[in-house]
Amino acid sequence: MTDVHKITTLDAVWKPGDVVFDANGAIWVRSDHVKWVWSHPSGATRDIHGQASVPDGSVEEDAAVRPLLLLVRDGQAVAGKLIEA
Repeated sequence: MTDVHKITTLDAVWKPGDVVFDANGAIWVRSDHVKWVWSHPSGATRDIHGQASVPDGSVEEDAAVRPLLLLVRDGQAVAGKLIEA
């Protein structure tokens, strides 16, 4: 099985557009909103300009139940890749 990068802290290691899988099996996307930091995925990891798709945010930090597994960063899958967070 391939190693998957896991970030379990609550500090500022998440980047807007990060896609994660939480302990309850939900998938979340990190927003750039100050309070509503997570959102449900929109179906695309990149926007029409090729940049990471960043949602407006819909829920607070604690909605994504820890631990979280990072699945996508900068619009690309990260499974098996070392991520410098």
